[in-house]
Amino acid sequence: MGKLGKKARKFAKKNLQSVEKRNRKLKPFFKKKFAKRNERHQVGDEEKKKVEQQPKKRCQDEEFQDISIDAVFGKDDDEVLRDCDSDSDGYLDEDSAVGNRTEGEIGATEMSMQSKESLSELKKQRRKLAKLNEKLVDEADSDVMKHKVLSGSVLSTCCDLVDEKQSVQALISLLNWYRAACHYGHEPSGIARPDIYYDIEDSETFAKVMIFVLQKADHTFRSILGLSDSSTKEKILKLKNNPKWDSLKPLVKSFVRSTLHLVKQAADLEIIVFALTQLRVSIVFLAAFPDLLKKLIKISVHLWVTGEETLSQQAFLILKDISMVFNSECFDTCLINMYKAFLHDCDIQKANSEQRLPFLRDSLVELCSQDMQKSYTKASVSITQLVKLLKMALTTKNKEAVEKIHSGQYTNCVDLWVNFIAANVQDCDLQPLLYTIVQVINGVAQLIIGPRYLLLRVKCIQWLNHLSRTSGIFIPIASLVLDILEYKTTNDGEKQEQKLEAVSTVKLPKNWLKSQNFQEQCVFSVVELLAVHFAQWSFHISFPDLATIPVMRLKKFHERSTMEGLKRVVKRFIEQVESNIEFVQRKRDDVTFSPNDQQSADTFMQLEKQNTNAPYTQYYHSIIDKALGTKKKQKKRAVTAPKAEIPLELA
Repeated sequence: MGKLGKKARKFAKKNLQSVEKRNRKLKPFFKKKFAKRNERHQVGDEEKKKVEQQPKKRCQDEEFQDISIDAVFGKDDDEVLRDCDSDSDGYLDEDSAVGNRTEGEIGATEMSMQSKESLSELKKQRRKLAKLNEKLVDEADSDVMKHKVLSGSVLSTCCDLVDEKQSVQALISLLNWYRAACHYGHEPSGIARPDIYYDIEDSETFAKVMIFVLQKADHTFRSILGLSDSSTKEKILKLKNNPKWDSLKPLVKSFVRSTLHLVKQAADLEIIVFALTQLRVSIVFLAAFPDLLKKLIKISVHLWVTGEETLSQQAFLILKDISMVFNSECFDTCLINMYKAFLHDCDIQKANSEQRLPFLRDSLVELCSQDMQKSYTKASVSITQLVKLLKMALTTKNKEAVEKIHSGQYTNCVDLWVNFIAANVQDCDLQPLLYTIVQVINGVAQLIIGPRYLLLRVKCIQWLNHLSRTSGIFIPIASLVLDILEYKTTNDGEKQEQKLEAVSTVKLPKNWLKSQNFQEQCVFSVVELLAVHFAQWSFHISFPDLATIPVMRLKKFHERSTMEGLKRVVKRFIEQVESNIEFVQRKRDDVTFSPNDQQSADTFMQLEKQNTNAPYTQYYHSIIDKALGTKKKQKKRAVTAPKAEIPLELA
């Protein structure tokens, strides 16, 4: 490139400064301009990313989450309860001053010793004397263990002293032998006094000492302390400043601890029931021992769930008394632990589940009814958890989420709160809970579509009928019932006997759907459920409108059905409903009030409603009696033949 010409150099000299100056002015302008463009591009990219990420976020929300029904109440106390106060963890000391004083001697000592200094000096002297005695025993024979044997004559003497004179020394001896009897086979010697071995002469004396202490201990404690049988926990707590209570507290604690150990370790059902019955009388003393109270709650909940009928009832009575005596402290503990134990037991397959689960449910409802304010809160939280699980199953259709709805925990939890609401809806304002649980039941019924879930659909309709009958609120169930008639099943014209060792209570096996038994059960279920629903509103002014469409659908089923036995059942039901429609329609045509007059509509046919001889009422009772009779026969058949025909639980 050659040199610039003269004219070019002159031009550059004249215009170079202005060009540079102009460039300097335009440079920041272009920078700002391009920066804004870049920001626009970045914002656009971010918006695109957000749009692309939104469906991903929605999908993440729809993923299945493992939600536990009983997790809403937090963790329960499963750890081993340890008592900080160990003054009677082992055997009681019979050589102490407490053991050598009767009730009168205690009073005399209280009168004579008026200052704390004299008491402390006396205690020091006794401690020195005890140490000297121990040294003498060790020097005489250090290898020999003192062996105390309870014979029949010694037992009779101690019992007489306790009965007649309320002797504390005799009571201590009996409690030590009672502890040895309760720990028989689990503990060879004493804990507090390893040099003394308590033994019982024979089985007869063994039984007598246990029966006497269980029957007389509570009465003796109350007699010495001057308490009546109706003493409350407040009176027990006020005994802290009473010298008599200071001397008797280790005895009461020893009795309670030994009895709890007996209840926990004994294998004989009658012994456990008897011990619980006697311990129930002394529950008020547990106000001074909160750790033992928690231990009793834990043991009672376990026996309530796992024990036999009598034992379970007795354990529930203890839990009920605890929740009444210690309402503010222990009601929540009892309710939460019983609720969790009930749900845990629902998933365990047992032979007597059909009889056991209703008892557990009813006893839990009875406990909840003691404190409606706290129970309402717990029920609301639990039902909200049921709503979350159902919403997840309906939106995601996830297999695991749907199986949770079909589980025994979910259905029995719904059953629990349905019965709780039904038992208290007339006396308390439970309308929010009623509305929510009805929505849950309808959601479960819509989720389970198909003939294999006949039992669960029938159960849902029974829940709705139960809530409607107890609350007096109309809940439509006709469409849910009539959908059962639309189940497509094969009709081979022969009755097939299905024999299976185990059948799920929620989902029926496929091969059973092909049998004539299933078709009959579908029709009988429809007739029974509609009969119950119509019976509640059979004298209502709107009954003709309520029953018209179900009758039309039943007539269509009657026309296309080919089974004569089922057609007769359906035809009879249609005739009964139609006759009741005509009866109500005639009464309705004679009324003079307006449809807007709600008060007059509610009092419509009140006299006829009291008449039990009405045709439809008699028909309804015959249907229910027949269903109950069939259920009893099925239960007997299930007991005598474990592989009998599959029973459907409809009551």
